[in-house]
Amino acid sequence: MFIKASLLLCFVASVAVTLPTDKIVGGHFAEEHQFPYQIALFNAGKFRCGGSFIDAQWVLTAAHCVLDGSVKIPPSNLTVYAGSSNLDGDGHYFEVEDTFAHEQYGAFMNDIALMKLKSPAEFDEGVQKIDLFDGELEEHSKVTISGFGRVGTGLPTSNQLKFNTMYALRDWSCYASTGIVYEGLVCFNSAVDNGACNGDSGGPAVYNGQLVGVANFVVDGCGSLNPDGYAKVSYFLDWIKDTMNRH
Repeated sequence: MFIKASLLLCFVASVAVTLPTDKIVGGHFAEEHQFPYQIALFNAGKFRCGGSFIDAQWVLTAAHCVLDGSVKIPPSNLTVYAGSSNLDGDGHYFEVEDTFAHEQYGAFMNDIALMKLKSPAEFDEGVQKIDLFDGELEEHSKVTISGFGRVGTGLPTSNQLKFNTMYALRDWSCYASTGIVYEGLVCFNSAVDNGACNGDSGGPAVYNGQLVGVANFVVDGCGSLNPDGYAKVSYFLDWIKDTMNRH
């Protein structure tokens, strides 16, 4: 497999995987407070990734969002922005107390992490947690992805949150397209010129109001005919609960 890093949504190129760090391709611009669980993660003041509130003090994101290669980014460098669908809006900023990347993250597997905020968020119409999905998606199940990432490969990012619709694939279709075989991966597909892109890493895939996936990588560039890879939330439920309980 040829691995090519690109911003922070990995590309799998034929098969070449890329970690997503930029923006939703196609789709629509979100209305204010449409996705109150969505956050934007900044590193040293620079936009880096997405993520989701799963508790007043906890955000779920991708492991590669809180690491620089294999090195932990100092939590003091990270800031979480939430409460607005626009990065220039009247949202709230939260300091990060600590981050916890999955201990077995590597080779595009176990790409999931938790961030603990220094202070709990006060939930309102602009900031809310999302419940975690505990189950298996059927083929063609419709999910909603969202993020502040690039609007296409090599294209600029946008300050306005975007969202799009994608559809779950069978495991064997996912493996055939990505070359990655493990139970913690779920793939979503859509028409060409739609999907995740750099900057969307760590962001949510949502089914019936519950979080089912965390954006990990795209295949052959953003919005290609190939599926996008997401960490399967239901597979990591025990790890998520154990990590939160221990910290």
